[in-house]
Amino acid sequence: MSPSASPLVKLVCPACKQEIVPDGANWKCPSCQQPFTRNHGILSFLTPEERFNESVFEEVQLAAWTHSARLRDKIRASKFLTFINLVRIKFSLSGRRDRIFRDEMKPGASPHRLILDLGCGGGRHYFCEYGKVIGIDPVLPLLQMAGKIYDEVYQTSGFKLPFADGSFDYVVSSDVLGHISSNNKDQLFSEIHRVLKKGGRTVHCSEADGDNVWFRFARQYPELFAVHFVDRPGHIGLETPTQIRQRFLRHGFKEITYRRLNSTIQEPGTLVALFDNEYRTKSNWISACVAIDKVLNANFAFRELLNFLLEPLAKIDDWLMPLDSTSGALVVYEKI
Repeated sequence: MSPSASPLVKLVCPACKQEIVPDGANWKCPSCQQPFTRNHGILSFLTPEERFNESVFEEVQLAAWTHSARLRDKIRASKFLTFINLVRIKFSLSGRRDRIFRDEMKPGASPHRLILDLGCGGGRHYFCEYGKVIGIDPVLPLLQMAGKIYDEVYQTSGFKLPFADGSFDYVVSSDVLGHISSNNKDQLFSEIHRVLKKGGRTVHCSEADGDNVWFRFARQYPELFAVHFVDRPGHIGLETPTQIRQRFLRHGFKEITYRRLNSTIQEPGTLVALFDNEYRTKSNWISACVAIDKVLNANFAFRELLNFLLEPLAKIDDWLMPLDSTSGALVVYEKI
């Protein structure tokens, strides 16, 4: 949002929830006098001490978002690739994340509805097809990327949202909830409920603490699990699928959709990401699985073809396995 533009929704002080007002190029709360300044042009609701230390931000994550943005731009520039991507979303194992949002929000259904993307990172083009998007994230370099495609971006956390009650038609996130510590989760869910309109919906792709063959093996080595499943990916708030469901219901949401991201059958490349480390020395069969997964993941076209073939098998796997076996939840809940 430029200094002279009016925000899409009413901005409030995260602490006292009173409407804030412009103060030159910045904003302030007339009630508690809290100032809100711009950080490289982006309005920030974090104090300088709370702001993410960009100097230690992992370059690999920024590079991943940059690569993803370039790939999406390439797809959007080609009608053929756009068609192939739509087919992927509908029928491929790798399309499950995108599918939950597309099935629920439906592109072009209501271009004026307001969407809040929690932990938006560098932004996701497909959210822009569903309405006007506001993105929040504590990480400035990613917000600057998201600002190129979203209507507005703000530097803040999800625990004290700077938006008035009942502002949004949708609150969404992708791979965010597992990064929120247990101590902060209830506050986050309360804030999601507060800023949604009555009848508004919240849609999430969330990491989960799955009870499947891969997680059971990984937990046999608690020190490795803490490093490779929690610390390095930042999954400090993993919950079981049942716990995720209970938390939404406890905060007054009605369940609309609950799907599994994956159970036993994983996308090519997943086992490499999880176990191509010290885990390989603990088991010959895990080492063999990682080696096979590397081969399957080596070629982009072959990997996507395999994802199409795996999707019907994964559906059978989902049907046979209990809910808590999934290591990812795809959910839609409604504020009642």
